[in-house]
Amino acid sequence: MSYKLKIVELDKLPPAEEFLSPRELKTYNGFKVEKRRREWLGGRYALKKLASGFFIFDIRQIEVVNRTSGQPILGVPGGCSLPVSITHSGDFAAAAIATAGMGIGVDMEVIEPRSTAWMKQSFGDDELSSTAPVFLTELWAKKEAVLKFMGVGLSLDTRDIRFINGRLQFYGRALDLWARLGSPKVQIDIKDLDGGYKLAIASEAPLL
Repeated sequence: MSYKLKIVELDKLPPAEEFLSPRELKTYNGFKVEKRRREWLGGRYALKKLASGFFIFDIRQIEVVNRTSGQPILGVPGGCSLPVSITHSGDFAAAAIATAGMGIGVDMEVIEPRSTAWMKQSFGDDELSSTAPVFLTELWAKKEAVLKFMGVGLSLDTRDIRFINGRLQFYGRALDLWARLGSPKVQIDIKDLDGGYKLAIASEAPLL
């Protein structure tokens, strides 16, 4: 496996002061909506706790900052080039760090019914072999994980990333970006979490 994964429950987080840096604490205290504060804190805790296994620094010396695109990166003394990703949904947050390969993307979604309009906006017709909530939730989580792996998030049309008969295919701008990245082989792992959640991890498949 070319990544490490950490999943945390949002109602079991330690006090923010125990793991956030002074700069992160300032950001945390600036949130006005409690739900947003809780989700942000959970994602930071999952990633910082995971990263603490890679570095000798105190966890409060490890910062999670964001590029202008919104993609998270680790800030540690001396710098860090390990690709990382964060996600949260409902009662959980998760983070992943790539230990090999060019990128990592992780996305978590709660299984729930989806509207027809959302399906048409999100998927190509050739992907919709089922409209069951479990199928659609997993399919969406895989797309988001791939977008994060590519470092772009939802700035691309999600219909340009398709899973047809389980096989990942790129179109349009997504195909151009994938080619610029060196056409990496993307591996998708799926985990089912208690409470009805799907977690997808996109990483670079190891060379055989």
